[in-house]
Amino acid sequence: MCTMKHYIYFMFIQLIFKINSDFVKSASVNILSTSPIGPYKIVMKQLYSCNPTKNNKIQHNWYLSHRDNTTFILGNTTGDIPFDDTLSFEVKMALRDSHGRWQENSFMQKWTKACTFIKYIAGKAWPEISFGLGFNTTKCPIPANFYYAPGMDISIIKKTNVPKSFLYGTYKLNVYYTRQNEIYGCQNYILEVKRL
Repeated sequence: MCTMKHYIYFMFIQLIFKINSDFVKSASVNILSTSPIGPYKIVMKQLYSCNPTKNNKIQHNWYLSHRDNTTFILGNTTGDIPFDDTLSFEVKMALRDSHGRWQENSFMQKWTKACTFIKYIAGKAWPEISFGLGFNTTKCPIPANFYYAPGMDISIIKKTNVPKSFLYGTYKLNVYYTRQNEIYGCQNYILEVKRL
């Protein structure tokens, strides 16, 4: 699995945060309140298919629902092919600048063995994520089928293996499932990484 570049990037971010934390402790100065990086919460703004007119082999028809101060992902998935390790998982991330413009391709990464990679990143939260999205399995591959998502609470992200510190800001993530440069599924997420 090609995750080394990904972890080097996030380890660098966490190293910067650690240096800031150590400086604050030694200097008895509180600068963390203005630090651009640190512990965060995610506010999901939008979720949509990035090419709804195409008949992708894996089509997520998800939407956000807000109730009781909680955001859920609801909807359904139609899989004409299994979601397995023959697919790659690609992310192209854009960052919104102070003028509201998207700085495209701020971060790009491709991981092979998509299903195994997703399970790894989800960590101990994988069963809750899988069942919340209606897949009803914790194994790879996820078979081709129609899946109804009863609801996944996005706050579960804090239980996953994603970095616990991140740069604050608003991001657009373009997520693709690919095989030999052919797109089999595509989803866009717009989210805000906010200070806790």
